[in-house]
Amino acid sequence: MVRHAAPSQPPGVAPGWPPADKPDNEAYWPIIATKDQIPGWLRDNDFLVGGHPMPTYSYKRSFRLWRCLHMETMNIWTHIVGSAASVATGFAVYAYSHQRPTTLNVSVGDQFALGSLITAATICFGLSTAFHTLRSHSYNVHHFWGKLDILGICVLAVGGGASSTYYAFYCNKTVQHVYWALNLCAGVAAAVTLFDTGGGGSKMRTLRGGVFSLLVTSAMLPIFHRVGSLGWTEACRQIGAQWYLAELLSLLLGVGLFVGRIPERLSPGSFDIWCHSHQLFHTCAVAGTAFHLVALITGFKYRQTHPHC
Repeated sequence: MVRHAAPSQPPGVAPGWPPADKPDNEAYWPIIATKDQIPGWLRDNDFLVGGHPMPTYSYKRSFRLWRCLHMETMNIWTHIVGSAASVATGFAVYAYSHQRPTTLNVSVGDQFALGSLITAATICFGLSTAFHTLRSHSYNVHHFWGKLDILGICVLAVGGGASSTYYAFYCNKTVQHVYWALNLCAGVAAAVTLFDTGGGGSKMRTLRGGVFSLLVTSAMLPIFHRVGSLGWTEACRQIGAQWYLAELLSLLLGVGLFVGRIPERLSPGSFDIWCHSHQLFHTCAVAGTAFHLVALITGFKYRQTHPHC
């Protein structure tokens, strides 16, 4: 159950004005409104006509958005599932490795590689869930959590890049360390660039998409390098290169839909609740992380039978 903003306005008053008025403190459910009724700092996509939560000015009311249908529902739940799956994967990997202490040789490096991805994914999807839950709380809360959302994306890129580099250059520590340093610098540069833009807004959509694409590509450089030196077939066998390719395509597809605001651009109002571009971007991010994990497991299995360089 949600409350919807009244569609009619007094004569001479703009729709939704004043847009940032605090709702009744006794109101239980958030107010769901149209794009013309929300304040400017919440307008991120003009192709989404309805389903916009109004400012709640209440953390309790904001978290009740988890139980409502609105434009953020799928954004929230895709990354709740992603974060929970990351935590569950961590416990599963830990339990599996400790059940077979004599048959598995889990090194500190293996723990670092798998732990980096799982921890980074948990942080990224957790911060994203918090942002999409609280973005309609108030102006200051919106921008604070928007920056943490961006930080989470950068953490995932750095953690994912570090993990893949470990197996890609298992036998060349110098190159491994160089790529780790480059990946970290790229993540910091991306975070600083996007923080300076204020962390969001529709005008920054193209910039965000471009920075995310460059960040993904920089994290994939070690894989490109290794495929070039090993050849495609051997790279697939040793490090699961085919899964990294699937991850790259998934992430670039998600960024492309996000920047292009597809499919809602093609039919404004038809994708307000389900399957708009930001939700598809989230889905692609979760899928890409799953592909990355499969690639790491491929590298781990190879090194179990080929531990020496």
